[in-house]
Amino acid sequence: MGYLPQFKNDLFLSYRRASNEGPDAWIDTFRTQVETVLRDRVGDISIWRDKDELNAGEAWRPAIAEGIDTSGLFLAVISRTYFDSPECRKEFDRFLGRLKAGAGDGLKLVPIFKHPPKPDQELPRELAEIGHHEFFVREPKPWRELDPKLASDYGPYHERMGRVLFELAEAIEALHSQQKKQALGKVFLATVPPELNSDRERLRSDLRLSNFVVVPEREYLWNADDYQDRIAQDLADSLLAVHLVSGTASTEPLSAERSRIQLQLAAEAMARHGRPAPLVRMLKSETVDAATQPLVEYIRNVMPDKGIELFEGSLEELKSDMFGKLPKPAPKTAARAVAKPREMAVLVEDGEAAEIDALKQLLTAKLGVKPLVQRFTGSTPKDAGRLAKVLADCPQALVVWHRQDDDWVQALLDSEVLAGHASPERLAVYVMGEGNDMKTDFATPQASLIRALVSPAEAELAAFVKAWPDGSV
Repeated sequence: MGYLPQFKNDLFLSYRRASNEGPDAWIDTFRTQVETVLRDRVGDISIWRDKDELNAGEAWRPAIAEGIDTSGLFLAVISRTYFDSPECRKEFDRFLGRLKAGAGDGLKLVPIFKHPPKPDQELPRELAEIGHHEFFVREPKPWRELDPKLASDYGPYHERMGRVLFELAEAIEALHSQQKKQALGKVFLATVPPELNSDRERLRSDLRLSNFVVVPEREYLWNADDYQDRIAQDLADSLLAVHLVSGTASTEPLSAERSRIQLQLAAEAMARHGRPAPLVRMLKSETVDAATQPLVEYIRNVMPDKGIELFEGSLEELKSDMFGKLPKPAPKTAARAVAKPREMAVLVEDGEAAEIDALKQLLTAKLGVKPLVQRFTGSTPKDAGRLAKVLADCPQALVVWHRQDDDWVQALLDSEVLAGHASPERLAVYVMGEGNDMKTDFATPQASLIRALVSPAEAELAAFVKAWPDGSV
């Protein structure tokens, strides 16, 4: 179980095994950096990675499919031969299917181009619409993979790694916040002595995967003045309180006293709010330790009158009763299953596509718009056929102006392919990055101007989206 409550794995790492062979072990280095930094910045994340090479004729392992289906983010390290591998193609395609099926808002595909694609290689069109990160340089020609062990590559490699880590951290935090907003409720799962940690973790994992927020998330600071206030805050809006108790000796001498405090406060809070009595599982033991004897007697002799439900059976029996007292998720309606988000063409210079993730997140999460990114080299589209199709299907288009000059913007606005969108209701220029006189003075009757030099300009972007309200072309 990782950091994200709704997934068993936070990240699935997909790569060609050849990328990690030899003395270089590029993938090992890359994965260690990702895991180390994200654990420091975000929390205890988990990365699913299959280290075993498939033998010729061997079936694609179910464990791989399960790893993909239970991960929130898919990190594809695309080498020159990544799409030549049947296994890599299956991994990529399976996660792509999850994205398109709407398996969960916020799922994210993060492409890492370790090498440039082969000249004659046909990549999935969706890759052109997703910001990616390049860990190679084209000079000296034809290209060269970045090696952080080389002094000349150290700076560029770590600059790009920093962008990857920033994107991953933002995506993980967004998914974490989303789960809390969409959770069915909160469950108080009392802290326990070290000997019961594994049982508590099993309950915690099951609750989180069933879309419940579990508190406390961390051990209380028992020597802080406000620790009882913290417990009371956690209990205030909890639907249920669950406690695990043992009569055996513990390596933590104060654990029995702390269990009693949590149970007292829980019984009072549940009764006050008219919620089910706390569930207490007492682990059977032949002898009761002297340090835990007062707690056991308190639970057996005093707490029944104050309102608890005592279990001395298996953990599975407790889980069954626990989930029986908690709300069930509402079934998905057919309308929700087939709903298609509104789409918007987003035109950007190829080298800046990886820098518009915040804009894409704003469009998706706040405005309900799916951005279809179309890349340009100069004023020439990288895939003219795809661009024409996207513009034909999208009611609105957004030109992202970052580091280019105003001639680049005007060339796009004057292009024949955008002629059908040339109006302030259907076409906008999103001005971002550092401000200058050129950006300040630019004006055109062909498009709306959304200046996001100081802030993301969410209100202006929302007004543009509403300017074509029905979404039809």
